Amino acid sequence: MKYINSVLEAIGKTHLLKLNKIGKDVDANVFVKLEHLNPSGSYKDRMALAMIEAAEKGETWNGKRILPGATVVDASAGNTAPAVALVCAAKGYKAKIYLYRYYFEKEVDARFKITSAYGPEVKVSSDPRKYISEDEATRLYELNGDLLDVLTAKRDCAQEEEESPNAIWIDQIYNSANYLGQKSIGYEIYDQLDGKIDAIGCSAGSGASLFGMCLAMKERGVKLETTFGVIPEGSEQYIEMEKNESERGEFYITGNQKEMASALGVEKWVKEKSVLEEMVAAGYPDKFFRVSSDEARAMANRLCSEEGIYCGMSSGANVAVALKLASRMKKGQNVVTLIVDRRDRYLSEYPNDQYVV
Repeated sequence: MKYINSVLEAIGKTHLLKLNKIGKDVDANVFVKLEHLNPSGSYKDRMALAMIEAAEKGETWNGKRILPGATVVDASAGNTAPAVALVCAAKGYKAKIYLYRYYFEKEVDARFKITSAYGPEVKVSSDPRKYISEDEATRLYELNGDLLDVLTAKRDCAQEEEESPNAIWIDQIYNSANYLGQKSIGYEIYDQLDGKIDAIGCSAGSGASLFGMCLAMKERGVKLETTFGVIPEGSEQYIEMEKNESERGEFYITGNQKEMASALGVEKWVKEKSVLEEMVAAGYPDKFFRVSSDEARAMANRLCSEEGIYCGMSSGANVAVALKLASRMKKGQNVVTLIVDRRDRYLSEYPNDQYVV
C-alpha cells in the first residue's frame, strides 16, 4: 500500500511544465513550476511548514518556541494565511491570522473564507488609529495607505505575542526560515532540468521564494544569465523602481516601511533586516519588472484557457515577464518561473482580479 500519514507530506515535489502553447513564439524554453498544486493552493505551504518547524526548535527572532497549546500568529495578503492555517491544523496548533484591512474595505472576502475553512481565528487588521494619532495616520495614509494597513497588521501580531506567552509570531517578512524553506523549489527545478537553467525568477512579496531559488542555484553551481523579480504596478510596498524594467542600481528598498514601523512601535521591523534586504545585499535579483494588473490578468486568463492552469494574477505576471526575457534569449535556453497560487482566492474580485503580492 502507498499512502501518506499527513497532508504535510504532500507539500512540494510539484511538477515542472513547459509552456508549449503560450511559449511557442519565443526561442528559449519557458517552464513553470506548478506550485498551485500544493495542498492549500500555493507555494506558501513550503515556507509555512519551514517557519513553523523552525519555531518548534526555538529558532525564532526572540527565542520563543512552539509548545503544545501554542497559537501561531501571522499577517497575510492571502496565500500565507491558508498555508499557515493548514500546517497548524495538521500539527494540532491553534492559529490566529490577521488579513490586511485594505482588502476588506473593497469587500473582498474569498481569502477570509478560504483561510477560515482550516479552523484558525481570522481577523481583519486594526485601524492604525488604534496605535497612532489621527494626524499621524492621515499623513502615513497619504504616503502609502496599503503599506500602512500592512504594518498595522504586523503591529497586531506583535501585540498578540507581547500579551500572550503562548503566542508565536512567525513573521514571514523577517524570518530566514522562510527563504531557507523555499530553497526546496530551486533544488527540485535543478533536478527536473538537469541543472540547465539560464534565467529564473518570480513575484517578490517577502522575497523568500526568489531568494531561496537563487541560493539553491548558487549551491548547485548553476551560472545564471538572469535572475528577476516581479512586482505589481501601483503596489510597490517594499521595492521602489526607477523604470518598469530596472537593473541593479535602479531599484531599492523603500524606507517607508521603517518609518511606519517606528511610528506604530513594531520594533523588530526597525532593528532587523528583512528577507528582501538580505536578498538585495546578497546580489539578487539582477532585474525587477513592474507589471500591471491588466497585464497579469490577461496572462493568467491565457494560462487558464490555453494551458489549463487554474492560476492567479501573480502567476500571470511571472509568465508575462518570463516570456519577455525568453524573447531575448537563444534557442534552447531555459527560463523558469512559478505558478504561485490557485485562482479561487481571487474569485471575489472577478472579473477585475487584482495583482498583489
